[in-house]
Amino acid sequence: MASPRPRPNPPSTRCAASPSGERNTAASDESHETKRRDGEYYPSKVLWPGIEKTDAYLRKMDFRAKKSLGQNFMIQENVLSKTVAYAGVQKGDRVLEIGSGTGNLTRYMLAKGAEVVCVEKDDRLHEAFVKEFEEEVKSKRLKVVHADVMRWLTERDRRERELVASGGSVDQMLRFDKVVANLPFNITTDLLKFLLPRCESVFRPPTGSPESRPSGDVFLLLQDEAAQRLCECRAGDSNYRAMNVLVDCFCSSREYLFKIDRKAFFPAPNVDGALAHFKIRPREEALSVGQVGDTVVTSKQFHTFVNQCFSRRRKMVKNNIPSNMFGADEVARVMEELDLGAETRPQDLSCEQYLSMLHKLQSLKNSREAESA
Repeated sequence: MASPRPRPNPPSTRCAASPSGERNTAASDESHETKRRDGEYYPSKVLWPGIEKTDAYLRKMDFRAKKSLGQNFMIQENVLSKTVAYAGVQKGDRVLEIGSGTGNLTRYMLAKGAEVVCVEKDDRLHEAFVKEFEEEVKSKRLKVVHADVMRWLTERDRRERELVASGGSVDQMLRFDKVVANLPFNITTDLLKFLLPRCESVFRPPTGSPESRPSGDVFLLLQDEAAQRLCECRAGDSNYRAMNVLVDCFCSSREYLFKIDRKAFFPAPNVDGALAHFKIRPREEALSVGQVGDTVVTSKQFHTFVNQCFSRRRKMVKNNIPSNMFGADEVARVMEELDLGAETRPQDLSCEQYLSMLHKLQSLKNSREAESA
């Protein structure tokens, strides 16, 4: 199971821990200068820090944040600099930024020398963004995609499958070193769920090691409660859910980085946010735990199985698995082999136990179907 690991302090941007040991919020009034003397940008001079300047910029566009799209713009410079520091963005990185908005975070990543690909859904923000970063687009340091990110990723996934089916090379598909997403809270979980089993198709191997298997760094701005649940819940906890199992399976580690006060956004949402880091590992490696012989379990099968087991969280696992998926006798046999009690409930099982259970069940099913063929 993936577990949080200690993370070194980012360069000078991390607030000192409070005497009480509580997490520090990044929405302080601290003045934070982030300048790159040998680079092209001085973000603290060109950024729109604070409500007044961001509001003025949006008013100039005659733009109002759309509640239907969950638009809340990051306006505190300290949060932006901490985000880039924690993400370790550096020269040579290719970063996929999802939800570029007014470009505040984009400037910081460009200042570090990264190549940035931005995906923005809003028509007017996209138009203003392209004009604002015209030089960077021309120099190819920045690429701007006007699309709904989930549809864009789905279409990208479809094109890759077509290339593989036709015998083409997937090397022409653009891959990334990091994903940084400042998205509406209501879709970040869907984005993470989509990225988890797609490490090889979204991320590129380390520079200089083309034969190495890629691993993906995803930095997501989540609702604070969701970030805590995804990063800190363990099997057996009352809040342990299907999404926790998927994260534990496909991530070698996950970390709650820092809390972000709601006042760091404009307009301010009703809840606080948090930045979380998910280290995604290759799909085959993640799904190989508990493998039985040459039985292969796909990410879709695992996702469906786990969701089915959690379909009624207070019920016993054995009663949540329908007979058209696996027979009751097979479920009882496998649970006994894994030393799982008959009254085991969904939140009691770890991701390793779910994987072992699915591998054994699939192996029994394959044998049964082969005998009856």
